[in-house]
Amino acid sequence: MKIGLISDIHGNLVALEEVLKHLNHCDIIYCAGDVVGYYPFPNEVIELFKEHEIRSVMGNHDYAVVTGDFFGFNAYAREAGEWTRRHLSEDNLDWLMSLPLSIETEWFNIYHGMPAEDLRALEEYIFPDDPRIEYSLEELEKNVVVGHTHIQFVKWHKGLFFANPGSVGQPRDGDNRSAFAIYDTYKNEIELRRVEYNIQEVYEAVIKAGLPEFLGERLFRGY
Repeated sequence: MKIGLISDIHGNLVALEEVLKHLNHCDIIYCAGDVVGYYPFPNEVIELFKEHEIRSVMGNHDYAVVTGDFFGFNAYAREAGEWTRRHLSEDNLDWLMSLPLSIETEWFNIYHGMPAEDLRALEEYIFPDDPRIEYSLEELEKNVVVGHTHIQFVKWHKGLFFANPGSVGQPRDGDNRSAFAIYDTYKNEIELRRVEYNIQEVYEAVIKAGLPEFLGERLFRGY
């Protein structure tokens, strides 16, 4: 079967809709967290998750929106998070609250930050050159999917992969196209993909919602 892998949508509906067009042949879609935050379509994004039965772990922005605790967030993230918390419907806030810290499948385990069943792990960044990648794969003896860094990569070690599909809603690796991945369970192959979307539409929505203009501007730069 083919599995769609996404992460860090951050309320960017326009990007998510475009990515889903390229995942419509997948049997199931998993998300490595941060469904909301930054961009002004949190309810619409969650409704799409429900419609497509996308399974997600909780990200640090999801957790902050649920709890109202934005300690450690920069000014832009805090403002957007508080805006999201005010605008989420009760049903969608409950949905967000229900997200687990990890998901274990037959083929891989999914986390947001560090591979661990711990709230503190949500904040741990795992970059492509992190030595903990090999340690985690050997410790878990399982493929691993994470998010959080907004940087797309896949690393192989002794036949296992450690992958970040990249960010759908706010890429930070210098490529402003939405990032995602497709995993083929039969071949044990993971393909990293990118797709263009209408950034201008999101920028205008940011301004209309009264969110910081910087959040819209950075989408054009992809960083």
